[in-house]
Amino acid sequence: MELPSLDKQCSEKDCNQLDFLPLECKCGKIFCSHHFHAHVESCEKSRILSEDELKKIENVSVCSYGGCKERIIVPILCERCKKSYCVKHRHLQECKEKDPETIAAEKEKYAAPMRQFNEAKASIDKELDNKITEAKNKGKNKNMANKVQLMRLKNKAIGLKSIPTTDRIYFNVIHPEPENEKTTAVFVSKQWTLGRAIDAIAQELKLQNNNNITNEKKLRLFKKDGNDIVSSSMSTGLTALLENNVIIDGEDLIITYVDNDCVKFM
Repeated sequence: MELPSLDKQCSEKDCNQLDFLPLECKCGKIFCSHHFHAHVESCEKSRILSEDELKKIENVSVCSYGGCKERIIVPILCERCKKSYCVKHRHLQECKEKDPETIAAEKEKYAAPMRQFNEAKASIDKELDNKITEAKNKGKNKNMANKVQLMRLKNKAIGLKSIPTTDRIYFNVIHPEPENEKTTAVFVSKQWTLGRAIDAIAQELKLQNNNNITNEKKLRLFKKDGNDIVSSSMSTGLTALLENNVIIDGEDLIITYVDNDCVKFM
């Protein structure tokens, strides 16, 4: 039994190759893959139309934005100039230059909601801080207040991202400054020593660290509750301090410059 012809001959006169996967041009001619692309570039029925030719075709236009050659099948017309733009440049082209007052009004329109949100958030955060402080002063509510503070710190704390989540310990670090007091939520690794933690906190808070320079004041951590130094030994591990309840996860700590023999923040 004879098999039907499955191949076609390339129409290129110098080729005539038999091809089992022939390509057919819009003009009806058959070509091999090697000669097909060369043919369509010159074929009147298949060649790609130029921009000038596209502009002549009804319902096809080119974006009016300077330098853009995007072809538009469904025109997006500007309400002012009635010119057509592509999606990318629809809102970037201004037909009329805005005066400074209009620009300022538009900026305020979008800035006002964000400013109001930030003001409301700051007010709520301050109220929560006050309630947590009040609860800490009451013995029976102290543990719950510490847990609430820890949850809040986890949402906004900064620190070295490479520290595994299971190794992180959080502190609400207070840095007294000459003009105002700055408070920052920070996390460090509980696998570190106290000295390594102070170095990391200083880096996050962008504080000058002279702990390795003789005769310079040192950065030390103090407990806010009682103002006692966390430890005078920089080699003490944070894990040991946690196990001995010297510090707790989520606690308020003060970082400041003191003399090397200082054990209580005044």
